[in-house]
Amino acid sequence: MAFDRLRLIQRAWRYRLRHDPAEIRFLLDTLHPGDAAIDVGAHKGAYTWWMARAVGRNGRVFAFEPQPELADRLRRQLTGPRWAHVSIEAAAVSEQAGQLDLYVPDDSPSPGASLEAARSAGAKRTHRVRVVSLDGRIPAEVRVRLIKVDVEGHELSVFRGAQRLLTTDRPALLFECEARHHGGRAIESVFDHLRGLGYEGSFFWRGRRLPLEQFRADSHQVEGREPYANNFAFTHPGGG
Repeated sequence: MAFDRLRLIQRAWRYRLRHDPAEIRFLLDTLHPGDAAIDVGAHKGAYTWWMARAVGRNGRVFAFEPQPELADRLRRQLTGPRWAHVSIEAAAVSEQAGQLDLYVPDDSPSPGASLEAARSAGAKRTHRVRVVSLDGRIPAEVRVRLIKVDVEGHELSVFRGAQRLLTTDRPALLFECEARHHGGRAIESVFDHLRGLGYEGSFFWRGRRLPLEQFRADSHQVEGREPYANNFAFTHPGGG
């Protein structure tokens, strides 16, 4: 167990120092002790770890991961009294509760696992998973400060299933959104949905947050070219 937890800590610091430093900084600047945060698509827990540290034992972290092997690993890594405020649920998140097929591109758990049918062609494994909505799973008395989403093209469905949270709590949103994951559909539909709820958007580029109005998929999301903008932050003027 100690070795597993050490692996999680190392991964979390790798994300903070190398992979997503600006994104982790946004998370840490947003969350405070006692807050509640949600990690949709927790994968191996790098963001979950920083959420748990930021909100402290008086806060709450709700992490959702549909790949059971990864959810089980996170439960082992974040067990004990120190992590009692962290909930790990082996479920995918979408617009409504039920069951859906999860397409996994590798023989082992993968960050590319997706509920999107457009991603099924390259899948090596497909299995049925339990699906929940955020509005259906997060207690109404919990005020959510931040939602992080990494769902390989399923972002709009996640946000549609969080209508109550987005209109009442107005949490900050940190999410991955890539044109290549959307099967030819414009990712602007995700942005338009959030802007319709009063949110203002930005994207991460070269370690900085830039206004969404400057984003161009054909120049900021060119496969095989670095830098590559895949992460976005949306905030609501009435949030906080």
